[in-house]
Amino acid sequence: MTFAARPIERSESLSARVYSEIERMILTGDMQPGSRIKEAVLAGQMAVSRAPVREATRALVEAGLLVFIPARGVFVREMSHREIAENYDVRSLLTGLMCAQAAERRTGAEAAKLNRLITDMDAAIAAGRIARYYEINLAFHDLIGRIADHSCARRVYNDLIRETHFLRRSLSSPEQTNLEHRSIAEAIERGDAELARQRGLEHVLNGKARWKASIENAASVAAAT
Repeated sequence: MTFAARPIERSESLSARVYSEIERMILTGDMQPGSRIKEAVLAGQMAVSRAPVREATRALVEAGLLVFIPARGVFVREMSHREIAENYDVRSLLTGLMCAQAAERRTGAEAAKLNRLITDMDAAIAAGRIARYYEINLAFHDLIGRIADHSCARRVYNDLIRETHFLRRSLSSPEQTNLEHRSIAEAIERGDAELARQRGLEHVLNGKARWKASIENAASVAAAT
């Protein structure tokens, strides 16, 4: 399998730019879980030597987006069902924490921006632009993290999000998730920290339940064929 990597400009560290480009391809789904990373092919597409590609892939292995398998090579990481479930569990706690702190620290302008993002998500859903919905969804949660201003929680949360971009892009229940977004935004706007915490936590756990239902449905369909 080959990937449409973009040529790398030389104004910054090559390994850093290569890292960013490979990360982009993983997060956008251009590189699917389980795909093998071919240094020579990527180096040719990016117009760089193999050395910065090798450095970047090593760093991405350390970051958890790639995995090295002895005698086989480097692959885009595939997460087990248990790893995905644990990701949801931890992310639910962090989301609840950040929603609570956002409720305590938000300004009127920030609350209004959250509501505008929800409106934008509604518009994306109505237009059938699910990829656009997902982008605004990320912006909504990122804004909550910035309002909360809890650097440790936000850093760990962002790492967990990067691990599951491929999965969350494939799940589709935007109408329901945006209703949950609206309930979170309402609690934050009211300044009710505990309600915001509960709604943030439930939002992620609801996502976990939807993911589990999709797995069970896929298994049922496979068994029937």
